[in-house]
Amino acid sequence: MFLIPEDFWEVRKTAEKGLGVFAKKEILAGTVIGDYLGKVIKTAEYDLERDAKGLFLMYLNDSASIYPDLSKPGIHLLNHSCKPNCWIYMYCGHTLFFALRRIEAGEELTIAYLLAPEDKTKPTKHVCKCGSKNCTGSMHLPQTKYEKWQKFQEKEKGKTKIARYVLGRNLPRLRTYPKRIPNNLSLLSCFCFWGFFCFC
Repeated sequence: MFLIPEDFWEVRKTAEKGLGVFAKKEILAGTVIGDYLGKVIKTAEYDLERDAKGLFLMYLNDSASIYPDLSKPGIHLLNHSCKPNCWIYMYCGHTLFFALRRIEAGEELTIAYLLAPEDKTKPTKHVCKCGSKNCTGSMHLPQTKYEKWQKFQEKEKGKTKIARYVLGRNLPRLRTYPKRIPNNLSLLSCFCFWGFFCFC
């Protein structure tokens, strides 16, 4: 679900990645873009083959994930990039996307998918086509960066409430949302230090 007004974004086709989300107006750094909402399902029962045309499953906790309504536009349409301009922020158990930096009108909104390291025995279907200068060619993190990301997530989980949900039903939207994410520059410096990406 988008949390910025409709006149700030549009969904349109990309050259190689299917649909994408593009800024219609400048979006300031720290601006909350949206909340990842959808049906809550058991992660272990999910068939990854279902997502042959794109990755839409969002981790909620150790046993549950969110699958969005693909018939409606939403932040699930943000494509992966090795140098994203949006990032994830946990808020009251919900996954919010926010702008890491100022995003210019016409620019595609992107996020790092932060997938677990590839299974070396199987060829990956999650090839990155972001075209950035530092593109790794994969949506999967190397083992060391994935371990750092997992530790960071565990630490962040302790700072937020657990979302109330019922399996098989949609995760309800929050009563209120922040307009901006505070201290996003400190988050960015953490990821620069880890070598996820750097805009410096």
